[in-house]
Amino acid sequence: MRKLSTDRGLVKAVLLIVVALVILGYFGYNLRDIIASPAVRDNLAYVWDIVVRAWNWLKDLLPSK
Repeated sequence: MRKLSTDRGLVKAVLLIVVALVILGYFGYNLRDIIASPAVRDNLAYVWDIVVRAWNWLKDLLPSK
């Protein structure tokens, strides 16, 4: 019996991202312009703050060694 590679998920994710970037470029979207938008930067900062707070909350729940 053959052993399946465990890296398939990562390869699929990378290929999916590349294909999505090609499709966005084909339709004329420029990621640099999108990311430079003040609204997008504010949204990303807000989401990042939520992620950091959740991480710190989870870290505080785990017992220290």
